[in-house]
Amino acid sequence: MIILTTQPGVPKALFLVRGEVLEARDGKKGGAGESPAALAAGRVVQLQYYYSPGCKSCLRFLNHSIPELEKKLNLKIEVTRFDILKPKVYEDFHARLANLGVEEKAFPALFMGGVLLQGDREIAAKLEGKLLAFAQGNGQDQPGVAATEPGHREQIGAELAVLPILLAGLLDGVNPCAFTTLIFLISSLALAGRSRRETLYIGVFFTAAVFLTYYLIGLGLFQGLRAASFFPIIALIIKWALIGALLLLSGLSLYDYFIVRSGKSSEVALQLPRFFKLKIHETIRKRVHTTALIGGSLMLGVLVSIFELACTGQVYFPVIAYLVRLGNDPRAYLYLLLYNSSFIVPLLLVFLLIYFGINSGVIVSFFQRSIKLVKLGLSFLFLTLAVITFLI
Repeated sequence: MIILTTQPGVPKALFLVRGEVLEARDGKKGGAGESPAALAAGRVVQLQYYYSPGCKSCLRFLNHSIPELEKKLNLKIEVTRFDILKPKVYEDFHARLANLGVEEKAFPALFMGGVLLQGDREIAAKLEGKLLAFAQGNGQDQPGVAATEPGHREQIGAELAVLPILLAGLLDGVNPCAFTTLIFLISSLALAGRSRRETLYIGVFFTAAVFLTYYLIGLGLFQGLRAASFFPIIALIIKWALIGALLLLSGLSLYDYFIVRSGKSSEVALQLPRFFKLKIHETIRKRVHTTALIGGSLMLGVLVSIFELACTGQVYFPVIAYLVRLGNDPRAYLYLLLYNSSFIVPLLLVFLLIYFGINSGVIVSFFQRSIKLVKLGLSFLFLTLAVITFLI
């Protein structure tokens, strides 16, 4: 070893240093030369992140900063996300602040066990150090799962969503609006001299167009309502407006059940306005004679879907608003897909029955006997969705 000094007159001195370099053995950690990554290997840290889904810096943090920290520190970082713009989440966030005896300063906010970081700057400045302290075994910074998670109600809503959404699609597919139009289409194809094979082809492309049209319309409305729900007041308005609409629809469906039961099906409250019925029939009459089988079927599906929204939307729109209440759960998109898939099942089934030789009169007779059950089912469905919406 050579030591140099800037003091004048002091000569250069030589020192002999003896020692050993020891290797850490038996997988033990804590050696002076170990890196943070070696210290943290295999550990899992849990964070609770309160943010707005529309926040770009938040998305950068989640999608880029977290993976970089995982790689740098050799940690597995599990982030539970909470939408701070939801009234319930905001209330629970303030309850956690009260438990820690601190005040709200900035968003986003991040909990790491008993540690709270608020705002992008503080998170960027301190999070790595807190994670490093955890990696070095500092117990006070070890994160834990919150005793009560603010997103618990939303998770319940997501779990309960599958069956109601599936039933909603099926019931909407056989409601009088959609099914009457379908029967008129089948009859028009028969009058136009279409063979059973041609009817099946037209039915497949017609159904595909209905599915795609409804899904895109639903996706657009879902995104719009979701963006609006980022504001707590609007989210609260959507919630109670949805509950009110669902209860109203439940009552009207129950009323229709008794009307149908009394033999006055034409007087039901929830039905397609006369103008749209005539428009749909006119469109079908024109399109069933077209020689462009595929193109005509697709166009017919699109046009009929748009006109039918005045009636099928009575089920579809409340379902979309309900899915918005599930917040950032990615399953909401799958549920929207599930709804539309269920909706087209009766359409495909009818076309298949026609192809295999079942008389349309048999189908019409079955439908007429089932209307009251469909109405009763819709009433129960709307009531169920209203209850679930209230709970989440």
